[in-house]
Parts: sequence; C-alpha cells; structure tokens
Amino acid sequence: MELDEEKIELLGEEGLIPPLLEMASANIESKEVSLHALVKLSTFHHNKRIFASLGGTTLILKLMFSSHMLAVVVPKCTEILANLSSNGDGIKYMVDQNGAHLELEPVITGLLSFQHNLNSLDVVRKPALRALLGICRAENGLVKSAVLSASGVSVILALLDDSNQEIRELAINLLFLFSQHEPEGVVEYLMKPRRLEALVGFLENSDKGDVQMAAAGLLANLPKSETLLTEKLIELGGLKAIVEIVRSGTIEAKENALSALFRFTDPTNLESQRITVELGVHPLLTSLLRVDSVTASARAAALLGDLSMRTHELSVVHPKKPRCLCFHFTRKRLSVCAAHGGECSVGATFCLLEAEGALDRLVGLLEKKVDATAYEAIQTLSTLVREDSPQRGAHVLHENGAVGPTIEVLRWGSESLKGEALSLLEKVFTRDMVELYGSTARLPLMQLTGGSFFEDGHLQRKAAKVLLLIERYSRSSSTYSVTGLNNSF
Repeated sequence: MELDEEKIELLGEEGLIPPLLEMASANIESKEVSLHALVKLSTFHHNKRIFASLGGTTLILKLMFSSHMLAVVVPKCTEILANLSSNGDGIKYMVDQNGAHLELEPVITGLLSFQHNLNSLDVVRKPALRALLGICRAENGLVKSAVLSASGVSVILALLDDSNQEIRELAINLLFLFSQHEPEGVVEYLMKPRRLEALVGFLENSDKGDVQMAAAGLLANLPKSETLLTEKLIELGGLKAIVEIVRSGTIEAKENALSALFRFTDPTNLESQRITVELGVHPLLTSLLRVDSVTASARAAALLGDLSMRTHELSVVHPKKPRCLCFHFTRKRLSVCAAHGGECSVGATFCLLEAEGALDRLVGLLEKKVDATAYEAIQTLSTLVREDSPQRGAHVLHENGAVGPTIEVLRWGSESLKGEALSLLEKVFTRDMVELYGSTARLPLMQLTGGSFFEDGHLQRKAAKVLLLIERYSRSSSTYSVTGLNNSF
C-alpha cells in the first residue's frame, strides 16, 4: 500500500524510525525492508533530524561502505545519504547521535570510488553523485579535499562521456564546483574531440536551469588565457548559447553566464568583442543593471566597461586626402559622439552612450549605494574619460548627472570604492568641473585627508591630490576674475 507524503512524514513523528534502524542492523532481509522504508522517510526535514539524532547517519555510512553488501544494501544507503544532503541541507545531518560532525573526507573518497568501480550500478552511482553534490555544495573545504586528495576532477570528468543523462548532468554540476580548484585539468579534457561539443550541449539545454548554470559556471572558472578554448567555443556556438542564457535563463544561470562572458569581452581581443556585440549583448547587459541580483548587475556593468574600453580607439575618424584642389564645402556633417569625438554606434565602436539607457542606469547604481555595483559602475563610467583629453568625457558625465553621485561615494563607500571614485574625480576635475563641483567635493575630501595634504595612507594621498586640483583651479579662476575686473576700469 502506497502512503501519501503527509502520512509518511507522520510515521517518523510517531516513532517508526528507531525500530527501522534496529532492523537495519539485523539480517539481510530485515535490512532490505527497513532501508526501503527509510529512503521514503528521509525525504522530510523533521524525519532527517530524528534519523541523525538516533545515529542513523553513522549506521548508513557503515553499511554503505561494506563491500559484501553492495547489491542489496548500498543502493538504498546512497539514496538515504542523498536525501539527507538534499534541499540545501548539505552536511547538516552528517552527525553522530551526540550531534558531533562526522569526518567527511573518507565519505567523499568513498562516494567517488563508486564512480570508477566497474561493479557499481547506476542505482548506486546516481544517488552517490547526488549525495556528493549536496555535501560539496555545503562545504568548500570538502570540495578542495575531493579535488586534491581523491582525484575528484579526473573521476568526474570521465562521467561526461557516460551513457546516462542524469549522471552526465550531475557530473557537470560537480565539475563546476571542482573547477574552482583545478581548472587546468578541465581545459585539457575539454580540448579533446567531441568533449567541448558536449559542454555546449549543456549550455543549450534550456529545460534544465541548474545544468545551464553549472556549465556556464564551469566555463567562468576556466583560465581566460586559454585563447584556443575561447576560439573553439565561438566556433561551436558556445558564445551564442551563453548570450541566450543571459537573455532568458534563470537568474542563477544568468549570473554564471555573465561571468563566462568576460572570456569573450577581453579588451585585448577585438574580434571576440565584435562577435559578442553582434549577438546583441548591449541591451541585455543594460537591462540587467536594474535587476535585484547585485551579482548580475555588477557583472553586467563590468562587461559594459570591458566593451567601452576600445571605443575611443575605434571611433577615431581618419581624415581623407582631398581628391582635387576645388573649394567645395560639403553640407553633410558627421555626427560626432559627445564623449569620443568621432562617429560612434553600438555595433561599430561599442559606444556606451549609444547603448540606450546604459548611462542612466549606471548612474542609478551609484545612487543605490551598494558597494559591489557602484564599484563596477564607476570603473565603467571612467572609460568615457581619457586621461590625456578629459574634457569631453567629463562634460558627458556632468550632463548625465554622474559627478554628484561619485562625490557622494566619498561619504559612504568602502575604502576600495572611495579609491575608485577619487581616481575618476581626478580625471574629471578640469577647471570647468571644479567651478561646478569644487565646493561640493571640498568637505568630503577634507574629511578623507583629515585636514592635511600630507597624510601617509594611500586613500588620503589620493584625496589630497584631488583637493590640490580644486585649490589650484579655484585660485586660477579667482585670478582670472580679478584680472577681468581690473581690465574693465
């Protein structure tokens, strides 16, 4: 007779778990019956707590790693362990009957051993992988142990070729975690025939958001210096799949896809940037500047900054030689970008100003006063201001209301964020900008320097440098005013 979920949960509360654990310690027939029932009971949080407090986790681990019980007992034990670590519980119930946490490194090694044991069946391997994933998601130290002590990367990489779809999907989720510690082995594996195509297949699987998230996260963890990998991903449609995740994936998948996109927006690789822009990333990134996810907004802002770094260079208009010495004047004027002084567009020069709404939303990130997003917003806004010729960019930031919020950062930001704000203000504060913002900026700058121009700290030195600019331009402006007044008499 099949019981509904509510009745199964009540059975645990009514005292069924203790006798089932006793049966699990008895003969093989009793073990099979009791473990079958415990698999169902262990899917509920309340039952997990009871189970662990009675020493159930210790018993299950002992049974699971008893090799002579593989066929009958181990499949049920691995299912129970997978249930205990599921739904974000991780290692919460990996305790003995006194509540002390169990030593889990041997557990990790044992779960991995099921994957390369030729005698292991899928009914063992799948729940063992689910348990391994649940445990590793909860404890980064155990991920490191799995990678370094148990050769976890090589074991799990081999599962990407497995005939079972669920095993392949669990493997990609584990590799995402493992690649944070050993990315080089993953790159070497992926560059072998047909392996990269399989990864792109995971990226394209819109029906499985967790799989997409893991595949994108795996790519994000791999060294960006592996340019051949980048080229192959573009060739095989991997970049297109990543952009599609940014467009329509879950927010978790989008966060990882954005991180993976940095491989393709590297300012040193113009061709890769151009291909990325042609896939329509600017409106996608702009829209993400207003989402609730701080991670997604910060990464979107940083990606826009990567693309904006080459705009000055791409927008330069090279004068053409006249074809004759006739004095003809053309009536058609070139449309000159306010920030870059040349012909700009999103497609041709990756211009931030031409990306509809981008500048307003970057300023909006400053006004939200969240460190992570404001930091990336300031760095991206800084790409509009050339150090050797700051007037255009400074004027654009002024016209779009970015200078005031940048000054405000000096009052509320972290030390690193204040440092970025000071770097931008140092570029922005031309004579015109000092006339507009000098009086507003003077007080927070004085507070940072402690009233002295000769402080020892890095931040204080930067603040003093900006303050000196204000004082210099203020004095020169006063001189001009007095001179003009004298000349009028």
